Amino acid sequence: MSALSKLGEARIDDAIASGELTPPPPGVVLDLEAYFQAPDGWRSGFAMLKGHGFAPPEIELLKQAEKLEGQLADSVDPAGRLLLRREIDELRVRFRMAIERMRRE
Repeated sequence: MSALSKLGEARIDDAIASGELTPPPPGVVLDLEAYFQAPDGWRSGFAMLKGHGFAPPEIELLKQAEKLEGQLADSVDPAGRLLLRREIDELRVRFRMAIERMRRE
């Protein structure tokens, strides 16, 4: 085992001992499907974002669209509804373009 591996193992052990890091209980099956759906070059970045409570920018686009859809459902102003619909459509197009860009990389 290299010195870097030993250092990493020691840091992980310290984090577990201090309660900063809690491993899953024994026997729990980890769901790694979403991890492996991400392109190879993006996996580590996505894992770090998710681990720190952040969503990838593509998911944020979907969240924004959902929020606007809620506003659209409550809106009674025809002009306001039209603007909301356009914003929602734009966010969904940006999401699809980002996903397509990821698939090509």
